[in-house]
Amino acid sequence: MPPLRPAPAVRLPVLLVVLLAVLLALLPAAPVAAQTPSPGEAAALAAELPSLTGLARARALVRLTSAFENEQPQRAVAYGREALRLLDAFPDPGARADTYASLAWAYMTMAQYDSAVTIGRRAEQYAAQHAQPAAQANAINVLGSLAQRQGDPDLAIAHFERSLAIQRSIGDLREVAMSLNNMGFVYSTDLADYERALAAHAEALTIRQRLGDSSTVALTLNNLGIVYSRLRQHQQALAHFRRALAIRRALGLKARVAATLDNIGGVYRDLGDHARALDAHRESLAIRRALTDPSAVAQAHRNVGMEYLALGRPARARAELAAALRLGDSVGDKGLQVRNLVALSAVQIAVGEPGAAEGAARRALQIAETMGGARDMRQRAWEALSSAQAAGGRHAAALESFRQVKVLGDSIFDATTGRRISGLERRMEEDRRTHELETLRREQQIARLETRERTWERNASVAIALLGVALVMVLYLRRAERARIAEQLSLTDPLTGAKNRRFLQQLIEPETALTIRRHHTALRAGIAPAEADIVCLLLDLDHFKRVNDTYGHAAGDRLLVETARVLGQMSRRSDVVVRWGGEEFLVVARGVDRHQAGVYAEKLRAAIAAITITLADGRPLRVSASIGYAVFPFDARQPEAVSWEQTVRLADHAVYAAKRGGRDRAIGFVAGDQPRDGAARFPDDDVALQQWLRAGWLARVEASDAPRVDALAGAS
Repeated sequence: MPPLRPAPAVRLPVLLVVLLAVLLALLPAAPVAAQTPSPGEAAALAAELPSLTGLARARALVRLTSAFENEQPQRAVAYGREALRLLDAFPDPGARADTYASLAWAYMTMAQYDSAVTIGRRAEQYAAQHAQPAAQANAINVLGSLAQRQGDPDLAIAHFERSLAIQRSIGDLREVAMSLNNMGFVYSTDLADYERALAAHAEALTIRQRLGDSSTVALTLNNLGIVYSRLRQHQQALAHFRRALAIRRALGLKARVAATLDNIGGVYRDLGDHARALDAHRESLAIRRALTDPSAVAQAHRNVGMEYLALGRPARARAELAAALRLGDSVGDKGLQVRNLVALSAVQIAVGEPGAAEGAARRALQIAETMGGARDMRQRAWEALSSAQAAGGRHAAALESFRQVKVLGDSIFDATTGRRISGLERRMEEDRRTHELETLRREQQIARLETRERTWERNASVAIALLGVALVMVLYLRRAERARIAEQLSLTDPLTGAKNRRFLQQLIEPETALTIRRHHTALRAGIAPAEADIVCLLLDLDHFKRVNDTYGHAAGDRLLVETARVLGQMSRRSDVVVRWGGEEFLVVARGVDRHQAGVYAEKLRAAIAAITITLADGRPLRVSASIGYAVFPFDARQPEAVSWEQTVRLADHAVYAAKRGGRDRAIGFVAGDQPRDGAARFPDDDVALQQWLRAGWLARVEASDAPRVDALAGAS
């Protein structure tokens, strides 16, 4: 039998050519040169400038204006003015509109906002009149950044949305990404809308990676780090900031390097590592002093001052804050003014001046209230006011201010936001893996083309087949595991491991329906229902903000984790422990007798008061909680008269009553002895609550008579 003849050599190359064509179709677009010159390109262009004349010189000046608008704005203004003079003689509408926009940005960098707005509007009008949509979108983007600097985030978003619509219509992907980046920044830093921020940055990052523009990729990485830091996902934030910092250092972008250093310092502060935070902020301050951006210098002074305060050096802190306030007031940046005044209030509390601290906090609040939808700014100001009032012994006023903090916090994180953010994160991770896989494929393709043709023909088909099988298996297993984990995580708080609001929403409807049926059955039989109630216990950790401010968010996170562990340990298997938001937990006890609710609440209060964690320096830190509870059904005589949601609100009222009563206590609001007027409005506020108490429709029950424990006892 003759030996088998090898298959014709032509078949394998044909197969591989087809496969290669498919792979090439999947690869990202080739990198596009950045419109703004890099520092090296700008230096070369400046050196070439003396040899240029006419329109060529004008266009070179336009590019130099853009190149220096951040790092050397005065130099940018000089280049821009010369460019405009030349463009009078050598008309180029697009170049003129771009020059106006770059000049507006340079004036903004120098905090000359009136000039910046005037030139920015001129840029938009000129571009619209001369049918230059790309330049018009660029000008609108600048106006959006100016609105954000001047404390009007809603107007900023409106500008960015207009710019984005134009850029999408003309297919300018680079500028689409820029508008998305700007929108994401405002959503996260001013409006505290982290879901929209992540969505905008995720799309921007995908575009910028495909374009291969390192400087803008770094910008998006930095802004993603900001979002994660606001969500208190510190390691995620540091990872993004460090990647951005490495790129920016390599490109020599000094102003951007300083901004990222400030962000890294902020994360270290939250983690309680004030020495490393101070190092980062001082390096940022040194860089910014050499640049001409008073707003950024003021921010750096404030950050350095807050680290000195945390390290027990209030005199140095006050000096830095004084410098920050002088610069901040001079530039008219409202967000900067609010942050500076909040920081000043913290310093004044630390040095024993609560009256001055309250005054600074009120000034911050007045400015924040003029900033439209800037929820984050208002929340910071209310927190500062509450802390100042508490430090001055004005506890009732402090509690009312804290209510405003809570209302704003609840508006930032509603019941579905966490789930949507988790979904966005998963999509971002999938996009990142896809980008890495595409990059790997491209590198493998180049390596194969560099090998000898016969070796490549002999091995490529086997390698591709094995890689395809392995890739299919890996993707299948990863997708299955990701789906399993995603479902579990969507029902669980990632920090504490407690259940989240979504889990309770899925659970509570059938539970309340069953409870109502059991009560109706008992009423028809003329007997009292046995163990047929649901007790709702809402817990709020006392002085938690003071813990975060004094010892950093890492200490606060440890307290939250330990509280969740203790609550789980003290609860029955049928009970549900839910992370309700911030420092609040909700315990749902099913199948209990309503008369045992106070006993249960006191047991949880005592268990939390016994919690002690050890700080990094060896000092003990204790915690206490104010507990409010209510029972569902509210009135066993009318099981459906009050809903589950209203029962939770009653427990929330009881928490505030416990806070007013001195904290570290448990108070319940339960049905009174008097039959309730069916037309009476449910007590959604203090006025209606007092009316129900006076009428005997509602009774206040105090379950705690134990000695009071300050949350910071042992850690002073």
